Amino acid sequence: MIKQIWFDFGNVFIPIFPERTKQAFEDRGVQFTEEGIQRLNHEYEVGEISSVQFFQEIASSCKHLQSSSAIAHGWNELLGEMTDPTLFLKKLGKSYDLCLVSNTNEAHIKHIRNQAGPFLWNSFVEKFEALFLSYEIGHRKPDASYFNYVLEHMNAQPEEVLFVDDSQANIEAAEALGINTFLFNLQDQDLAKELPAVLAKFD
Repeated sequence: MIKQIWFDFGNVFIPIFPERTKQAFEDRGVQFTEEGIQRLNHEYEVGEISSVQFFQEIASSCKHLQSSSAIAHGWNELLGEMTDPTLFLKKLGKSYDLCLVSNTNEAHIKHIRNQAGPFLWNSFVEKFEALFLSYEIGHRKPDASYFNYVLEHMNAQPEEVLFVDDSQANIEAAEALGINTFLFNLQDQDLAKELPAVLAKFD
């Protein structure tokens, strides 16, 4: 029986467009390889480096002088408009404990919060028992340590959890620990329509 639902953020509640940031970095003359950006991003998303360090390092690689703020603007091009799922989450919260489980970073969270505005942002986050943001907890999906951290802090058993995420790698890592999963992407699917049917399978 499902008692908790863990939601990813990107492509679950907010669309993400990696190609936009890739293009923005090319336009700014960023010289890092894709692998180099991924390495830096991993360090950033587990809190090993600060926003200042992250953007300065990328800016310093550019062919021509670029400010950290210009790089930050390109970085945030990744993010689309946040949807407003608050009524849906409020209804779900009557039957399940909800939490947000996201690989993310300080800059993106600040951007989303500012873009959404205080009313939507506060209404959104208050629907969750907890937010498990990778840069705050020092763990990142698909590492087993991430899921074990959330299980411990949510006082949950794997079989009691439904994990909703857009990444196949994250889904497989969760399943390896006995967590139930739902592979979902808001750019192709409708959460409010599809999630009830998924949950019904466990009743």
